[in-house]
Amino acid sequence: MFVSRAEHVGSLKRPAALLQKRSDFQLGKCTTEELKSCEDESIANAVRMQLDLGFTSITDGEYRRTMFYDGMFEKLGGLKVINDPPECIFQTFNFVRYMPVTRISIGKLERTSPLYGEAFDFLKKAAGPENVEKLKVTMGAPEWYHFRHGKYAYEATVYASDDAYFADLANIYREEIKDLYSRGCRRIQIDDPILACFCDEHFRKLMQKAGVDPECLFDTYVGVLNACVRGRPSDLTVGLHICRGNVKPTREPFATGPYDRIAKKLFNKLDFDCFYLEYDTERAGTFEPLRYLPKHKHVILGLVSTKNPELEAPSALRKRIVQAAEAIARGEIPRTIEEALDQISVSPQCGFASHASGFEIMTHEIMVKKLVLVRDVACTVWGQA
Repeated sequence: MFVSRAEHVGSLKRPAALLQKRSDFQLGKCTTEELKSCEDESIANAVRMQLDLGFTSITDGEYRRTMFYDGMFEKLGGLKVINDPPECIFQTFNFVRYMPVTRISIGKLERTSPLYGEAFDFLKKAAGPENVEKLKVTMGAPEWYHFRHGKYAYEATVYASDDAYFADLANIYREEIKDLYSRGCRRIQIDDPILACFCDEHFRKLMQKAGVDPECLFDTYVGVLNACVRGRPSDLTVGLHICRGNVKPTREPFATGPYDRIAKKLFNKLDFDCFYLEYDTERAGTFEPLRYLPKHKHVILGLVSTKNPELEAPSALRKRIVQAAEAIARGEIPRTIEEALDQISVSPQCGFASHASGFEIMTHEIMVKKLVLVRDVACTVWGQA
């Protein structure tokens, strides 16, 4: 597994020119080709910025997306856009009880064409052949619409059960991962805000009130995620970002609470190589849940905030990394501090623009300073980024 000590979750602050061009496109003031040209130029600049900073984990900044999870569901066959959906089709424990637009399955889910392949090909071109192993593709979580709608995620005439629905969805992920691998991709990250809800007592109580066993549902989603990456090549690194929410105007998370509830299953039942965990506030709890991390897996500590413009103190970040290593070292399978440190990387807690415009308070200049901070701390602790 290729390890980057200085990581970032994926999305980067969009340049003003790109945001304006996308607005123009939505208003019919520019063509698809003109928008794509602006995206290409912006991505090429973002790639150069990441390489110049010394990062060895490179993304396209998600510049072709409006939301972090774009690129998957809107391209699948079998899904229908529902405008002004009835509130009754939303699960009572979902993040919100209503959205003006959603999607449900009215036919068998199909991957009718590559989903991220064209975007990856351009990223590869922008980075150059010598940097292909550094490139990372991010994608949304497979349980996204199921958590939102439950049995209403699909029509009963299409799927007889959740198992059948998820089987087709997992097959789509496997097909896409196989295609990306054939193009040279060796790093894939799934961004999953859903699993964070199982850390949060508020959401767990809402599930129980709705007659849903949180542990059973968590186990179901673990199985789905495993099915999505089953049979992957041994030199493909797959990571999971447990996102707590990065879109509220208040910059507040959707889900809080320590990882204690899910850590043992997360690290030992999920067949993922690495885990991006948000540890930017006290509401994420202590590092004690890291005691369940097996020796062959890796954790990326999200210690630097993408919501707060103030720069964290490097000494405080280094201290927290050592504290995390100590928790791992005294874990269920004891190891030395040095061995534990070797299983850790550092990153911002989430993307810099999970939604296209990002937070106004987080400027491009502050983003770069945060990335430099992550790099410098990584170089101090591990001697490399």
